[in-house]
Amino acid sequence: MMFTYIKPEFMVQAFLQQRDTVLKERSICVARLGDMAVNMSMVDEETFTLSLEDVTNGTQFSGRVFNIDASTEEEAAEMVNGMFHRMQMINDQEVFEKRERIWKWYAMQWLDDEGISLDEYIDSWMGNEALKEKVHWKNFEDYISSDYLSVMDTMKLIEKYALTEEDKINFQRFVAKDIVELRQHHSFENVQESFEHETNAFKNRKSFTFGIEVVADSREEARKKLKEIIDESEDGGFYIIG
Repeated sequence: MMFTYIKPEFMVQAFLQQRDTVLKERSICVARLGDMAVNMSMVDEETFTLSLEDVTNGTQFSGRVFNIDASTEEEAAEMVNGMFHRMQMINDQEVFEKRERIWKWYAMQWLDDEGISLDEYIDSWMGNEALKEKVHWKNFEDYISSDYLSVMDTMKLIEKYALTEEDKINFQRFVAKDIVELRQHHSFENVQESFEHETNAFKNRKSFTFGIEVVADSREEARKKLKEIIDESEDGGFYIIG
């Protein structure tokens, strides 16, 4: 989930508000996504820079300079949107690569559990001979929606296959956040599907009005007879009006 602290269309306004105070002392974060951040720094009274950085190791991916006298707010917004898009692309690629690496570790564990050596597995595919009596390890999508979501199992796998202590810590931190976000996303999708189902059902439902005449000495007697008629039916959805 991207946290946007300053919207693209308000970037110039934010610079004007902060250039005499905060920006004289330090840069400010305008958006954050995972370990990626877009930061604003002041060059002079009319110019600021936006830099796309990895906040964990200080790596800078790109930077842009904007002069408020030479360009319009619309051009600034377009530039900012471009940096946000690049941040999203870099973050998505990093997330995919980390998920994929753990997927491969799960595959290695599966081979071990099945008693199949990596050479045997590779040879079976190179020779176009499937391991007929074995269920092959899950594809990436199935793994993401099942095994990967088990925090305990995934953490154990990282503990086993991570090559260095730094690798282990980085993957454990990543997984702790990523699995929570995935679970929230799937939960939100389920809620959306439920609402959409109910909405569609409501749209497709029609109401029909018809009259039933009963003979009675009073309104209460008539209502009683109508209720008896309705109660005889297995289907509800009747409303007595009047």
